[in-house]
Amino acid sequence: MATSLVFKQLLKHRLPWHPDSPRLRVFLTPFCIKLVRPGKPQPPDTLQFQIPMEMGKPELKTYLEELYNIPVADIRIRIQMGRRSRNWQNRMYWKSEDHKVAYVVMRDGLTFDFPDLFSKKDDDQTEVEKMEEQLYEKEVARQREATTRGGINNWF
Repeated sequence: MATSLVFKQLLKHRLPWHPDSPRLRVFLTPFCIKLVRPGKPQPPDTLQFQIPMEMGKPELKTYLEELYNIPVADIRIRIQMGRRSRNWQNRMYWKSEDHKVAYVVMRDGLTFDFPDLFSKKDDDQTEVEKMEEQLYEKEVARQREATTRGGINNWF
C-alpha cells in the first residue's frame, strides 16, 4: 500500500517489532502539526501550520495529502525564533524552543475560514433577560449612589 510506504519514509526512528504481526504497520506518525490562526491576514486558500523542526517541505506535503486529503499547490516555510526572557533578580536568561511555521497554499480553488466560536449574542433577548438586565443596571446605579458620601470629597 502506498500510504504505508509514505509513512515509513516519514518516520525517522525505528518502530518496535511485534511477534504477532511482524509486518511494519504505521497508524500514527511521530509528527504533530498544529493549524494556527494567522496573525496577519492571509488569502483564503492559505493555511498556516506550526510544524516540528525536523519536518521539511516534502514530508509536510506527503503528510497533508495522504493523511488529510488536502491538495497542496505550494509550501513556504520560515523558522520562528523562540521568545527570550530574563529574570532581573537572579540575572537568569532562558529561551523558548524554536519552531517552523509553514504556509500551505491549497489547489483546486479550495478555501478555509476559521469558525467563529465566540460570536456575540444577537439582540434577540427574551423578556426575562431584558428584565434581569434592567434590574442589574438599577442595582449598579443604587450602589454607585450609596458610595458617594455627602459633604466629603471623593478622594478622601
